[in-house]
Amino acid sequence: MESRKVQKTGTSTMTVSLPRDWVTSNNLRPGDTVNIETLSDGSLTIDVKVRNRRDDARSVVTVERGEPDEHVIRKLIGAYLAGFNLIEARSRERMDLATKHAIKDFTRMVIGPEIIEETANSVVMHDLSDPVELPQKKCIRRMHLIVESMHGDAMTAYVSGDAELARDVIDRDQDVDRLYWMAMKQFVLIQKDRSLSERIGVDVYESFSLNTVGRILERVGDHAVRISRQAVDLADEPKTDVVLTDMRELSVRSVEVLSQAIGAFFHHDIAAANEVIDRAHDLAREGENLVPLLLGSGGKGTMSRTAVMDSLNRTFMYSSDIAEVAVNDAMRLQGGS
Repeated sequence: MESRKVQKTGTSTMTVSLPRDWVTSNNLRPGDTVNIETLSDGSLTIDVKVRNRRDDARSVVTVERGEPDEHVIRKLIGAYLAGFNLIEARSRERMDLATKHAIKDFTRMVIGPEIIEETANSVVMHDLSDPVELPQKKCIRRMHLIVESMHGDAMTAYVSGDAELARDVIDRDQDVDRLYWMAMKQFVLIQKDRSLSERIGVDVYESFSLNTVGRILERVGDHAVRISRQAVDLADEPKTDVVLTDMRELSVRSVEVLSQAIGAFFHHDIAAANEVIDRAHDLAREGENLVPLLLGSGGKGTMSRTAVMDSLNRTFMYSSDIAEVAVNDAMRLQGGS
């Protein structure tokens, strides 16, 4: 960063000269037009490009012959999260059919990328997603609704032995991941282009908080999947022990606390957030008190019930984590008012 003096020209116009290296690198000449934008934090951005600066952002992902599909998908997700508008998967030789299937699986795993060109050794994808149409806030709200229903259905499936419902919960986890990656990509793009924050209605600090909450919700969804896997494994086992009733009650309350945490976050309500934190810790203690009963119930499902109880306890604490983010965000806003 460098400092430059403001100079007065004429009776009221104030000017600042542009850095020579920046002018040279952008091929600017006298009479050229630059874009100047005032951001919400009071700073200015100067740009010689039009606003849609992602149009030529391209990433080439090299794929080796015989490379595991999981490795290919991880690299594609990395390019997607980095905000590249065009992603090309390219192989030096003819691309394996399995690799092309993996690339198509990737386009179903994330929001936006569509295959626009395919040759024997390459596949080009164009990200058609628009952050303005599906901004971070909307992503997080949708994630919350999905994981809330996942958790409730996972416990219903576990208690009733409904394997089909449990598998449906597992399938829904992909929707949560898609939304989380979309929210995370926007967080990355905002770091590169602060004007994007103006268009989607969040500043860089709120974007960070939204990304953090999204990550927590993604983990809540993971634990709903863990409960569902237990439901599938024990679908045919009779479940008559009384402790399941207590677990089900804790599950219902965990969903309530999670909803309160999200409400406190979006409304910047410190009192509500503190209430969530206190209640989550109380519920976690209740869950810990059930563990001896779970171990003492005996039978084939003892370890399964313990695993489910662990997922319930983690859900309580994830709600507490969201509430802590709510407190931090609210204090930041108060400090800036």
